[in-house]
Amino acid sequence: MRLSNELMLKIESLIDGISLSELALARQALTSFYKEEIYIKNFNYLKSDSLRYAYLIARFPATYAVIYRVLSEMQKRCGPESVQTLLDIGAGPGTVLLAALEAGLPLRCATMVERDSGFIKLGKSLVNESFEQHWLCRDFTKELKLSSHDLVIASYSLGELCDSDRIQALERLWRLTNKILIIIEPGTKAGFESLKKMRKSLLLNGGFLVAPCPHSEICPMQKKDWCHFSARIERSSSHRKIKDATLNYEDEKFSYVIFSKNKREACQNRVIRHPFKGAGFINLQLCSKNGTEEKTITKKNKSQFAYARKIEWGDEFTLV
Repeated sequence: MRLSNELMLKIESLIDGISLSELALARQALTSFYKEEIYIKNFNYLKSDSLRYAYLIARFPATYAVIYRVLSEMQKRCGPESVQTLLDIGAGPGTVLLAALEAGLPLRCATMVERDSGFIKLGKSLVNESFEQHWLCRDFTKELKLSSHDLVIASYSLGELCDSDRIQALERLWRLTNKILIIIEPGTKAGFESLKKMRKSLLLNGGFLVAPCPHSEICPMQKKDWCHFSARIERSSSHRKIKDATLNYEDEKFSYVIFSKNKREACQNRVIRHPFKGAGFINLQLCSKNGTEEKTITKKNKSQFAYARKIEWGDEFTLV
């Protein structure tokens, strides 16, 4: 996918007058923060506008693409009219809200909780919808005295906490959820392991697992493996330049869970690897109600083969 022209123009106007070399240096500093996990220990690591603008150019598009894809899955499983109020925890520059609007969610109210006032300022400049919005400069690890919302999302935020703080924060978010809770983490082994613990906690708290899993049993992934997916975003010219990138796209790996307060129909199978499409056959790695399994579809089954040719990593796969 690509950012809309309107959103790209807003981002470009924000960085107008700032040299790309300055943004490139700020992007390198951001990368160091993430690698050294300084952001976990220091909530004020985004201490300059240059760092925030670098985030907006270098990181925002990828996380936007991930959130859009997860919200599309939510709509597929829960229905397009399922949510009208949104609570975003660790909102950054309004990434979730912008992706939700692009996905067509019928929102009438949105609350964004973000601890960095500079990000809130950026978010307000990017979102110009006229419906009710509340931007709160707060630490989400503390008790949030808020009303419950239809949809609650914590995207790339809970994984920054230690295990005990993460589960406590998760339980608070579940209490603030009217209908659906979405957790998104980086598609790394560490991100998946923290997500797996949250999955277990939500199941114990009576949550109904909607996606990506086709079941609510113990995760069948082996110790050296992890469940993750990928979202592709088209890079802008400035995006390529400050990352010194040659490709005109970027793939962002992510892991996620969607939980509902009400029972929903889970998918039959989930494609957990890139399909191998050979001459006359397609090999799929699946997670099913029976665990992980491999399925090969050949041209002999014309309808199944035609269907499988369109299947991609992360899609639901239904036997027809």
